[in-house]
Amino acid sequence: MLGRLRAAVAVTMLGGIFALAALVLGGLIGSIVWVVRTGTPGGALLGAVFASVAFVLVVALVRVVRASPTVPAGMGVSVMAEPELWGLVREAAAAVGTRTPDEARLVIDANAGVTEDSRFLGLAPGQRVLHIGLPLLQTLTRTELLWVLGHEMGHFSDRHTVMSGVTRRGLVALHEVVAGLGPRNVLGWLFRGYLAVYARVVHALWRGQELDADRWAATLAGPESGISALRTVASTSAAWATFVHDYASVGTGIGLVPRGLLAGFADFLSEPVHRDVDVDRLVADERRSAFDTHPSTARRIERLRALVGEQGRPVPADDVAALLVLVDPAQAIAETEAHVARTDSLVAAPWERVVRLGNRRREEERALAVMSAVDRMMSGAGDLSQAFHVVATRRGRELAELVTGGRALDDADVTRVVREALQVLVRVALVGAGHASYVLRWDRPDVVVDENGVEVDVAGLVADIPGNPDSAEWLLEVLRAEGIPRTWNPGVSSTAVGPKGPEVLAVLVVKQSMRWSFPVVYVTEAGLAVRQMGYGECWSIPPLSVRKSPAQLLAHSVRIDGIFLLGDPQTEIVPWGEVEHVTYVDGARPRLTVRRRGRSRSYRVIGVAGSALDALARFNYGRMSLG
Repeated sequence: MLGRLRAAVAVTMLGGIFALAALVLGGLIGSIVWVVRTGTPGGALLGAVFASVAFVLVVALVRVVRASPTVPAGMGVSVMAEPELWGLVREAAAAVGTRTPDEARLVIDANAGVTEDSRFLGLAPGQRVLHIGLPLLQTLTRTELLWVLGHEMGHFSDRHTVMSGVTRRGLVALHEVVAGLGPRNVLGWLFRGYLAVYARVVHALWRGQELDADRWAATLAGPESGISALRTVASTSAAWATFVHDYASVGTGIGLVPRGLLAGFADFLSEPVHRDVDVDRLVADERRSAFDTHPSTARRIERLRALVGEQGRPVPADDVAALLVLVDPAQAIAETEAHVARTDSLVAAPWERVVRLGNRRREEERALAVMSAVDRMMSGAGDLSQAFHVVATRRGRELAELVTGGRALDDADVTRVVREALQVLVRVALVGAGHASYVLRWDRPDVVVDENGVEVDVAGLVADIPGNPDSAEWLLEVLRAEGIPRTWNPGVSSTAVGPKGPEVLAVLVVKQSMRWSFPVVYVTEAGLAVRQMGYGECWSIPPLSVRKSPAQLLAHSVRIDGIFLLGDPQTEIVPWGEVEHVTYVDGARPRLTVRRRGRSRSYRVIGVAGSALDALARFNYGRMSLG
């Protein structure tokens, strides 16, 4: 009863938006008539005000009428491809008395949901789409998945998706109007107040719809399965959010996505720190708001527990993993990951490479933000020593507030923020100097190791600096001994940005002494890319023969672009920051020597495309010699 009342109020308030629009348009027409009849200047001014508001309203309402629901990017699966999954969907739809969705999609998100592209402001049914998150299939059981599907079909059964289309369009309209009128328009105040009330009503309606859908799912799979499913979804969603922030998105800024993303999520969940989570505490600590679209997990579980005596049924003892409903889980995951990567214009690359390059770019940007805060404190250009100085001389609170955007912090938060800021600066300085590199650790992000693969305890290095000038001076001297001056400032390294990858400036087919392979060195914006051409690939270069001329190898190699190099497991990319020195001998017998981490590697060049000399000199100023 309460849900129907909220729905009626929401629809009535949506009609009020159109009524307000009609009043404004009526005022505009009245002003025009008044000006025509009387020629009064005041009428012209009033008409101009109404005209500006009417324009905003018309644009907003047109967008509302034409709006379509946002469907997450994913890979559609047919009945033929996934018969068991579709069988569960059909079972859930039949149990709640609704028609089966028109499409089912596998998505890369710890969520499941339904959308309906309804017509006539959401009042007429349309195309139904079910999207199922693969991370949920990794953690749910088959019975829990059936409960989740029953919940989603319950939204269709009670026409929640149609009602959501109506109410969501109302929110879109009001947000458009308020944004268009601006903060100083008098009528804008009226619409802002209307938006505040309407948003509360709509979100309360949506929360009620979630509880209704829970009851539908309980009749299908039982409330016990629902309680178990909600607990699993809560823990998986929290883990997925951490995983995406710390790992999955680390390469997005440079156009990369990890290959085997969901395999990485499985490894992430296997770490004790992520596996042994107190779900009860997680559920109890959920923060709630009047503008939440879902009720708290605790409230939903409480409602389901009340149904145990009425609709209770035991959870099957032989329940299996939900992922096994897919015909070939590994293939489905790989195809979905590839589809989403193409949709987002990202290149799939090995985890280690994404972490190494992506963390470097992300931390460089963080270091720039920290140093920008130091600049504001210094009223000029700051440097590493000044950043250490402001923390050591008890100006850490000022720096912490600048870094966090003015957020109120207690003493413990200030210490934590300034230590994290110094850790970022030290890590970026060490990596930029070639003394460390980022590595993949599932228990902690932002881990760097030295040239010997030993983890650098950056947190320990900076721990005593807050309020302690002697510790700051000691670490500055340690860094200076490693070639990092006191005047050091961060910068963003030249790494691939966007879907096109790094530009390839020159290609060198080379020969190493005592080896029969033909490595190919690519001079790119991201660094030196050394690719080992396999025997099978070399054999396939036309004409088919065992021996290939340098010209044939070069003609094949120049067709490979930066995107391919980033994703190729046979390619090692050495960032320019890690190259200590380059020697290039041109002439009849050209040779390239690259020194990295104190070791030199020499190549005999047998074929060149592009201006290798100019390309190498562009990125190695002061670190290059000619023979």
